[in-house]
Amino acid sequence: MRRIVDLSHVLDPGKAGRKFNLEMVGAETVNPNVVRLENQWYIMHNVNMVSHIGTHIEAPYHLLKDRDDLAKLSLELLTGEAVILDLRESPRGSAITAEQVKSAVEKAGGMRRGDIVFCNLGGAPFYGTDTYRLTPYFAPEAIAGLVAAGMKMMGVDATGVEVPGSEEHVNHRTLFENNVPLIENLANLNSLTRSRVEVFALPIAVRGLEAFPLRVIALEESA
Repeated sequence: MRRIVDLSHVLDPGKAGRKFNLEMVGAETVNPNVVRLENQWYIMHNVNMVSHIGTHIEAPYHLLKDRDDLAKLSLELLTGEAVILDLRESPRGSAITAEQVKSAVEKAGGMRRGDIVFCNLGGAPFYGTDTYRLTPYFAPEAIAGLVAAGMKMMGVDATGVEVPGSEEHVNHRTLFENNVPLIENLANLNSLTRSRVEVFALPIAVRGLEAFPLRVIALEESA
């Protein structure tokens, strides 16, 4: 049997850290022909939000205007086998080197071309606190090494992968120039018991949109 593990945080209006507002409206405001039964609950919502909240995916279009938006990301990129790299021993606020990544890959049993790579930085338990932003970050050569090894999508339990204080987005560019989407703010990586799982990470397909929250599901073989 396979166990299902949800790797996404729940989005809570008012606590998302960025704009995420729900406006409840009666269904008749959208469809004037609504006929309600007595005491029937029939609602819809207007949603006002920024696209980079909660567990979300970023497409290359985020930085490169001629590259894929969410609607163009192939299903082959968004699903498949993932290797889970345990980098929790990296001190918070420190750089993760290419050698550390290489060691984590070896401990996970190796990486294959076409793998999804999820990095457990130990951040998820701190989600929603000030401590969460004090995360390990990736040296540019560490990201470049994963891309060169054939990573097709990356995910982290952190707000990002950039060197703190840098606005050049070197690591994002390395990913996006190689058509590697990035998932930020993963959850529950600590709940996984195996270093290789099957992943489904499916955002809605919207033309002209660079990022959006998504549900990320891992399937792992039961012990």
